Amino acid sequence: MTTTILLGRMARHACKFASPVMLGAMTLGVGLHASAAYAADDYPNKPVKYLLHVSPGGGTDVLARRMATELEEILGQPFVVENRPGGQTGVQLAAITTAEPDGYTIGSTTATHVAVMNAVFDEYDVDSVDWLAGLVTDPPVLVVHDSVPFDSLEGLVEEVKANPGEYSVSGTVDGSTGHIAWAMFAEAAGITEEDVRYVPYDSQGDSVTANVGGHVPIGMAWTGITRDHVEAGNLRVLGVLSEDRVSAYPDTPTFAEAGYDVDSSWQQFRGIIGPKGIPDEVKAKLADALEQITQTDDYKEYIENSNLNNRFMGPEEFTEFVKRQNELVAEWVERLGLDE
Repeated sequence: MTTTILLGRMARHACKFASPVMLGAMTLGVGLHASAAYAADDYPNKPVKYLLHVSPGGGTDVLARRMATELEEILGQPFVVENRPGGQTGVQLAAITTAEPDGYTIGSTTATHVAVMNAVFDEYDVDSVDWLAGLVTDPPVLVVHDSVPFDSLEGLVEEVKANPGEYSVSGTVDGSTGHIAWAMFAEAAGITEEDVRYVPYDSQGDSVTANVGGHVPIGMAWTGITRDHVEAGNLRVLGVLSEDRVSAYPDTPTFAEAGYDVDSSWQQFRGIIGPKGIPDEVKAKLADALEQITQTDDYKEYIENSNLNNRFMGPEEFTEFVKRQNELVAEWVERLGLDE
């Protein structure tokens, strides 16, 4: 017996004893429950906006477009990808948080969101959105342009200390995954802000483009977005922020192996968020479709080729994961003075 039917019978039974006000409230409650159930059963019955906080071309953009295509096949409605970069994710967040919480507006998310919610925004925090699903994790890697005169982390440290102010490192916005990853390494290596200037970009694609062009000689990036450039000889990867070496760069040491004590639990992640208050039934339907995609052979092959870690998390697990990341971010935002 469904909950809606049971509630309907209870309401009819209570008619003999309830006041008109009570009857109205009970009828409204049954109606709202039935409407929510119907909305979930019918979802989606029109196109869904899929808003990205990054420019086209980066790893988050590529993954989102793949997921959008697969979601359309499973759920039968277009998932329309729109790039909304800018404002240190603020442009996208403004559009998501002001949208109706009905499942027809969703968005990309990475660890950068958690970081800027601590370091940049007063109006947004991790409770401002619904964390719908986690998809992958991706360890940060430290890369350099092929022209630099060092080929190891130790060489990098010696060079920048000997030439303070001559080198810069790129990553995503202040307080983002890349920024915090660099800050962790710099602290472990004894590198100061006077030694190396951090240059923030709105997207990882823009940051790596600056590295490939030699405009910023050092970069904190991700395995998937750097591999082709490394194979082409434009970039060299010196270290990986991970507990273990990654398959794409089996000869590249982790930071710990190279002698730098950096917390390897800090990882880039990619997932999906939505406006706060999406009905649980709609969340579940979206999450079920996403999990189906992550179990296909084609998707697993894509993840392997992209050197990502396939880690699906449903709404509850993803929310708890994000809260743990948020604690780590809050600590580093305070240490870096980004909340002042």
